[in-house]
Amino acid sequence: MSITLEQIVALQHNQLNTLPRKIIWLMVRNQADVFGWSTISSADFCIATGLPRRSVEGVLKHLVATAMVERRKTGKAHSARYQYRIITL
Repeated sequence: MSITLEQIVALQHNQLNTLPRKIIWLMVRNQADVFGWSTISSADFCIATGLPRRSVEGVLKHLVATAMVERRKTGKAHSARYQYRIITL
């Protein structure tokens, strides 16, 4: 049994089945720099989705766990912001 690229893309897009997931995914995609990374604060995600910070963190964790979004810190400091990038095939 083999899986095709089209099936993988369909499975990925099934992970965007709620409005907050779709909004956050689109924010990361649309605000990306030339290397694909976007620096977006939790507050910006909260404002765009209308969700509290804890719910936004849950959405981001889901997108990272399902390999839709990659996340890294901008620096070594505890208070460093996160950068996000869409994982493409």
